[in-house]
Amino acid sequence: MTDQIELLEISGVDPPGDAAREIIDPDKVRELAESIRSQGLLQPILVRPHNGRYEVVAGHRRYLAFVLLGEVRIPGIVRDLSDEETFLVRAMENDQREDLNPIEKAKIYKKLKDRFGWSHDTVAQKMGRSRETIKRHLKLLEIPEEYQKAVAQGKLGLKVALILDDIDDPSFKNYYFTAAIENGVTSDVAEHWVTEYKKTRSGSGTRDQGGGGVLGEDQESLPIFQTCVCCIGPVDVKKVKYIPVCPDCEKQIRGALRPDQNK
Repeated sequence: MTDQIELLEISGVDPPGDAAREIIDPDKVRELAESIRSQGLLQPILVRPHNGRYEVVAGHRRYLAFVLLGEVRIPGIVRDLSDEETFLVRAMENDQREDLNPIEKAKIYKKLKDRFGWSHDTVAQKMGRSRETIKRHLKLLEIPEEYQKAVAQGKLGLKVALILDDIDDPSFKNYYFTAAIENGVTSDVAEHWVTEYKKTRSGSGTRDQGGGGVLGEDQESLPIFQTCVCCIGPVDVKKVKYIPVCPDCEKQIRGALRPDQNK
């Protein structure tokens, strides 16, 4: 049976009581409101009966945009859903957003695991993701919070963060995470760092005595690698050469050095 679209009184509709996503960008709501003003609402919201009123299940931003526009009614589909079904629908809707960062996705998957006691496989099946994707995102929530923020802000890639998390010494972990955030690195460079770190730890293991996370003289001299913008290979930051060029010339340089890749 096809869901019927109804015109609902906005005064009788409440926002989600347990939204899967904590923050909604007000600028995005304003942009959506302008789009709705010019083109109309392309997709109705989904609501459920709740405490004698309606509660938004999916379409929170569309609902907020209609409120911002001062509209009296909003097109919606009414569906009788349990709390568990509502939670899952919201999680699925938010997971499909293009502007969702990896940490936000990870928190959605963790909420599903915690609420329903699901395994990685079950979360993957319900959300239409691979098991490896779910596992990778949940692993992000185990790295220090300051680095989670860097991933959320796009200063640190998901894969790079997980590679560097393989460093077990807190001081070294901070050292390399900071270098990655400040310099920007590829996963290949991060892998190189971890390999070099493990070699160093293996070679100095007899002098370590299990201690303390303080960098010794030999540790302080470890190089920091940055990604070369031309060959995408690792280079010691002490040897990096900076040449001021405009964006157009940079493209030509990249193209000349790597003609096999389209830029």
